[in-house]
Amino acid sequence: MSAPSDPEKYSIDEIMERLKRRPADESIDHGELVTRSDGTQAIRVHRKKRRSHQPIKEPSKSQLHFRILQISGLLIFLLLALFGAGSAIVFANSTLFRERLSNKIAATCGASVELQQFRMNPTSANASALTLTWPGDSALESLSLKGLKADISPISFLGKSMIGKEVSAAEGTLTLRASPSMSPPKEIPSPEENSVIRFGHYIIPKFHIMFGDPTAASIRLRDSEATFIPQNPTQRPQLLLTRGQVSITGWPKLRMDRSHIELSSLDANIVSMRLRHETDSLGIFQLSGIISPYTTNPTSTLAVQLQSFLLSGIVGTELSRLVSGRIDTLPSNSSNFLSLTPGQIPDSSLSISFGNALASTIDVTGFQFLPVLSQALNDKWFANPVFDSEIRGLLRRIDGSVTISDLNLESKDRMALRGTITVMPNGESSGELEVGIAEGMIKTSENQRLESVFTPSKEGFRWLTLKIGGNAKAPTDNFKVLYDSVVIEATPAPTRSIPTFEELTKPK
Repeated sequence: MSAPSDPEKYSIDEIMERLKRRPADESIDHGELVTRSDGTQAIRVHRKKRRSHQPIKEPSKSQLHFRILQISGLLIFLLLALFGAGSAIVFANSTLFRERLSNKIAATCGASVELQQFRMNPTSANASALTLTWPGDSALESLSLKGLKADISPISFLGKSMIGKEVSAAEGTLTLRASPSMSPPKEIPSPEENSVIRFGHYIIPKFHIMFGDPTAASIRLRDSEATFIPQNPTQRPQLLLTRGQVSITGWPKLRMDRSHIELSSLDANIVSMRLRHETDSLGIFQLSGIISPYTTNPTSTLAVQLQSFLLSGIVGTELSRLVSGRIDTLPSNSSNFLSLTPGQIPDSSLSISFGNALASTIDVTGFQFLPVLSQALNDKWFANPVFDSEIRGLLRRIDGSVTISDLNLESKDRMALRGTITVMPNGESSGELEVGIAEGMIKTSENQRLESVFTPSKEGFRWLTLKIGGNAKAPTDNFKVLYDSVVIEATPAPTRSIPTFEELTKPK
């Protein structure tokens, strides 16, 4: 605030005059007032010399030094990491590492190992081929894999173990050994949690399985997609199969739909295996059970269930020329199983109680007696009869021979067939059929030979037993012989004379 004696307002001239009267040595903050030669005034500031140590600058220098050390340490760490990673990659692709890995695989699988063109990078490992060969006392014979790729963990570069999420192979072939029962093979080693080779799952999009000699395998699966899961909640390694072609010596060709198998040291639990006919996607052939081929009793029994399955997919083309259609399994305590006995020449035995599938019929054709019977009855239906009621039978397949026994086919008010038909691997057919013709059909035909050939009525049908022989492509029977052997005695026509006039008019 200005002094009381000072006026409240100053004119510009008064302000300038006051400035001129200011003492020259008057102290001014941060400088000294000086007058230039042209009469102008300015404030001269005396700069202080910068000292070597200024407290205000010390914190910024310390922070700068610390940051330099941090960056330097980070760069050194990165260089060391890059050097270590490079050294690990170089070591992982060396001959020594490959030999150590082969030894680890051999110790884990119990087989000799041949690893070709192995290489590793920071995220994966690759190999052109891997071949495992087991000794003669093992249930496994060989496993050949091509085009392998593994997603690996960085810890695998240390060389102590090979760990990762997944291993895939472009193609693989597993050969199972058909060992004699007198020399059971060693147990198949099961994967352990502390194994040096550990991956989550193994995938092979083109997988083949052969049982026995690879050049003439009795059981063969081709072009299947396989997923092997060594560790799972069930504590049993799982093998999952989808699609593929199934070939069994002497059997019609089948197609793999899907399969779930759990493995242990000496057996395989087929939780579910669904097969289909080679050319059909509707019918289902389902298997389940445990296969124990390397125990004291090597025969294994699997439960069988059919659903709308083509009969030709089991009996083969020869017998299906005679009897065809879709069938379902019927409940039975003594059948509906598949028995397998491994060996150099494995044995298989199939037994199924069957009936026709829902809304399906059974067709019978190709028998020699059918066209003769059709002509005798003057009914074309009997040339290729179709049965839709009271259909059942027992189907047995032992290796290449097929038998349908306890056959009961019936079409109401027309025909019934009962009996047994057998077709051998060479196509030779045999059997015995009881042919029943509805009583009304024979009476309507007014055929005296049919009246003589067929027995009296029983259960609404007139019956005749026929012997079946020949080849399944052209089976023979004795119906025509029996039919032609019937002698029809000619009865003279009644003579009727014309009465005379006398006879007509003669009184009685």
